[in-house]
Amino acid sequence: MQNIQLYPSKKLYIPDDAFSKKLFNLTEKNYREAIEEQKILEVTEKKNHKKFGDIITPYRIRVNDNNDFTLSEPLDQFHFALLCGYISEYYVGNPISTPAIVHRAITGKVGRGDAEPSKDQLTDILSGTDKLMRTQLGINMTDYCQKLNGEKSKTIKIVSAILPCKRVTEITINGKENKDTIYFDRESPLWEIATKIKNNQVLSCDASLLNVRNMNNSRMNIALKFCTLRRTLESIAHPKQMVPIITFNYVLETCRLANASRDKKCDARNIIVKLFEHFQAENFIKTFQVNKKGASPYSISFTF
Repeated sequence: MQNIQLYPSKKLYIPDDAFSKKLFNLTEKNYREAIEEQKILEVTEKKNHKKFGDIITPYRIRVNDNNDFTLSEPLDQFHFALLCGYISEYYVGNPISTPAIVHRAITGKVGRGDAEPSKDQLTDILSGTDKLMRTQLGINMTDYCQKLNGEKSKTIKIVSAILPCKRVTEITINGKENKDTIYFDRESPLWEIATKIKNNQVLSCDASLLNVRNMNNSRMNIALKFCTLRRTLESIAHPKQMVPIITFNYVLETCRLANASRDKKCDARNIIVKLFEHFQAENFIKTFQVNKKGASPYSISFTF
């Protein structure tokens, strides 16, 4: 049996352009229209450009459907985190990955041989991987390139799976037999768009920033941590455009928890606060405080 030696990425690489953020935050209505009716969706790349006004990119999504997929469930922040885990492995030169490796990437436990996904975590990772593999993107970047990149003669249309790969069984990696192995065919189109077409609209950080002690890495918690981390990185990367404040409502809405029960929202806010405590302990930020509106927690402000 073939044995492959891998060195997992210690960093997380995140596409951070308007399209990537939009794709993983579609409403159920938009998603159903795109899948069932093949409706063309749009993302606003720039608002009120002084020369061109709003710059819009059209795109389609299609799912190679079977009974394992529910059309009413769009891609979410867990899928975004999962994709970034795979992007990070491909970026550092690994031709393949595994559920265990990507689990450690999105929980911040890179290098921990004992950090194996539980049965439920493995199920979430495999079903999420299948959805990323089987969701096909069709996007036309011509208008964006002509107006913002000055490439008047260039037409850029991409049709590709969001995660271009195949799943293979029974491969030995770092001396350990793996039931499921992910072979990358090429880079994700989301990474290609963010880096090559949009001039490196990306974020990166040590994956360890997601490794909060004594925290259950459920699907919901991974989504909450990833969304909060991404927003924090954006604020640090763009201090002139963004104030270092994250509202709880932003994270709850982005993670599709706006209509959750009161107890679930309270749990989610506690996860976000614990993550900021971890950020401070890791010297990623200097200080933070929870702000209230009346008696209710409203936002977290931080310094860096």
